[in-house]
Formats: sequence, C-alpha cells, structure tokens
Amino acid sequence: MEHIGPLIQTILWVGLIAWIVWRFHSPIYGLLEALRKRVEAGSKIKAGPFELSDLVPQDPVSQLRKIVEETQETLEIEAQDNSDTSKKETSALSTARYFQAEDLALRALQAEYGIPIKRQVTGGHDHGFDGIFELGGVKHIVEVKYIAGTGNKHRFRDAIQRLTSAAHEYGWSNSKIILVLVFERAERSENAKAMLEPAFANNPVPVSVRTFLMPELANRFGVGI
Repeated sequence: MEHIGPLIQTILWVGLIAWIVWRFHSPIYGLLEALRKRVEAGSKIKAGPFELSDLVPQDPVSQLRKIVEETQETLEIEAQDNSDTSKKETSALSTARYFQAEDLALRALQAEYGIPIKRQVTGGHDHGFDGIFELGGVKHIVEVKYIAGTGNKHRFRDAIQRLTSAAHEYGWSNSKIILVLVFERAERSENAKAMLEPAFANNPVPVSVRTFLMPELANRFGVGI
C-alpha cells in the first residue's frame, strides 16, 4: 500500500501533462514551427559565449588588404632566394593568383569535410578568418597560405599566433586551426606537413596542416591557370 501514493501521483502528473499538450497543442505547434523557421533563416540560437552566427562577412576592402599584405609578405620571402626558379615563380605571383588559390583550397576543404564553410568573416576584433565551420562541437578555423616558391615557417607562426589569440578572445575553448598551404610545385610541399605540425604541437589551440598543389586544384575544379 505504501507504493500506491507515489504511483497515483505519477499517474496524475502524466495525465496533467497529456491534458496540457492536448489543450494547447496549437500554440505549442506554432511555437515549434516559428523556432524551426528562425533556425532555417539563420537566426541566432544562443549556445555559448560566442556563436558562429555572431560572425559577419568581412568587407571587400579588408579582404583585399589582407591578400595584398600576404602577397607582399610572400614576395619579400621569395626575394631572399636568388635562384632562377624562385625569380620565375615570384614574377607570376599576384593578388588574383592568391585569391584563386584561396578559393580553390576552401572548395576542396569543404568537399573533404562535407560541410559548408563560412568564408571571409570577422567577429569584429580580429584580422579576419579565411574560413570557419563547426563540426562535432569543434570550431575549425581555416587559414590559407599560397606558396609560389620556398615559403617560410615564420610567416605561418605569426598567423597561428593571431588565430590563437582570436580563439581565446572569443572564448572558443573547443576549437582547432587548420593551416592550409597551397603550393605551385610538388617538391616544395613534400616535407611541409611533417615539418610544421611538430612545430605547432604545443600550441594552445590544436593545429592541423593540409597541403594542396595549385595545378591539381585547378584541374579538379576545371579552372584554367
């Protein structure tokens, strides 16, 4: 008999919930439908201190400035190599080429992960992200670097530090940086991943290195180069 009281109480609660659902099913359905439409339209559903929906498109001037800076950085690095091959590669370098390499690399990465990548976005207190997406609860921050010649690991270190600082500022405790390197020549890319991943092994935000060849990307996506 001592168990009858809790059993009756449970039955009453179930009955009350069932009655509320039956009585107010139209308003509840309307609320759920409105929530679904908001999600589909891209409205924010708060899930942490800083959301991907808080990111906004980076304006064209800022995008161009970033590409010009990186192109100039590449030119300065390649100028240190006086070989005929390096001079030829450097002469072909342009902001248009950099834009193309970045676009193709992000396309390849998006196909690889099977998820849309937000491109050229900013949270307002950063230098801009080439790409960013969330997968399995982890925010993946993408940085693309185009290497016409030899490249230089110091330019990669500066980028990793910048992205790490941004991740900390926005409170992205569960995040990862994907450093994407697009090479013109296969022999330049052979040891890049093996060299760079150990160099960033102790970075506060985990770093993964992906490498692509520009001719292969162009062929894959049917782009003339």
